[in-house]
Amino acid sequence: MAYFLSVTGGPGFSMSYVDSQLLPNETVLYRARLHRSLYNWFFSVATLTLIVAAVAIYQPPFWWAALVLGVISLLTFASAWVRSSSSEFAVTDKRVIIKVGWIRRRTLETMLAKVEGIGVDQTLSGRMLGFGRITVTGTGGTKEEFDRIANPLEFRRQVQAAISAAEQARGAVVLPPNGDAAVDRQERECPFCAERILVKAKVCRFCGRDVSAGTTA
Repeated sequence: MAYFLSVTGGPGFSMSYVDSQLLPNETVLYRARLHRSLYNWFFSVATLTLIVAAVAIYQPPFWWAALVLGVISLLTFASAWVRSSSSEFAVTDKRVIIKVGWIRRRTLETMLAKVEGIGVDQTLSGRMLGFGRITVTGTGGTKEEFDRIANPLEFRRQVQAAISAAEQARGAVVLPPNGDAAVDRQERECPFCAERILVKAKVCRFCGRDVSAGTTA
């Protein structure tokens, strides 16, 4: 089943899923959007409705066909709009966050360090119009596919840039005034997200969880 991406929270919601799930000090770097080709069926049926309506002016029996096509066009528009407005795709400085679906919701929230790759698959029409399918591969070989994302190559670039920035931040070591980095820079794994944090840390700077209970001497 194809899923389509947007930046809004869905029908009847003022706050998006991504914004409501952000961790403390987490910042959204990039939001994906739906490609307008999602509405192709609506435009096709709507055009056919206008043609039949024009014929019905001279052939009144065709008004019933125009009415049926009009209802179908409204249904195709509503379906596309609901799928668009209830799906989100974002890259933050900590995670890749995906939410699709309204009644039946499917979510994916992966720490940047757990993303092994972003695959891009574009058909000829997708390359010409600027949309495609992305495949998010996580640790352990898990794969999640999402279709009809606009400018998928830019999305991949944004994820790679966020991962690179996160790795540079983890590798940066600031020496204390006395130069004794070995004492103050002792690290351990966060018990929740498995990222490397300071032994003295009370809150994980990656997932925002309280890790004080796991602090060791």
